[in-house]
Amino acid sequence: MKYDSKVMELKMKNSLVITNTDAKLTLKKVKRLMAITNKILEKKDDGWLDFLLDWLDKNIIQKRTNYPRKKDDLVQIKYISLRWNRLKQLPIEFFNLRKIETLELNNNVLESIPDEICNLKNLKNLNLNINNLNMLPHSIVKLKKLEMINIKNNKRLSLNKEQIRWLTELKQKGCQITYDKYKFNLGE
Repeated sequence: MKYDSKVMELKMKNSLVITNTDAKLTLKKVKRLMAITNKILEKKDDGWLDFLLDWLDKNIIQKRTNYPRKKDDLVQIKYISLRWNRLKQLPIEFFNLRKIETLELNNNVLESIPDEICNLKNLKNLNLNINNLNMLPHSIVKLKKLEMINIKNNKRLSLNKEQIRWLTELKQKGCQITYDKYKFNLGE
């Protein structure tokens, strides 16, 4: 009987040693994977910035349009005016500039605004005056910090009920909304 208990005790110790060794090996593998993951994450994925700078260089026709020419500056931009440049559309990458507070797109020929505009969570001023917009993206209602929006002089612009409700709520909170009053009723 003593023999059986000794054997059992040895088996348990061996089992614990094996389990402890397996745990150490697993921990080493996890640490290696974490190191690899951290190296990958350290690399900046800024190809979209190169694309955007190239797009701006090719599409901005107004010499007085001022925008950053360096990646670090572009990522930090809070105010950008792209007015009077005959822009028909904006690339989706533009809406990765998440620090923008003022965006002036007036006097272009924009036909649409991508849904990604909702990424601009800090946007306070949005000027879309005098474009060719047919509709606003559904996601625009996620812009909660707007203090000014101008959607006037977009002859074909139509708004859905949710967007009218959103604009009405913004107006009640003090947002300055410039729009064609003959087209939309925001509770005047």
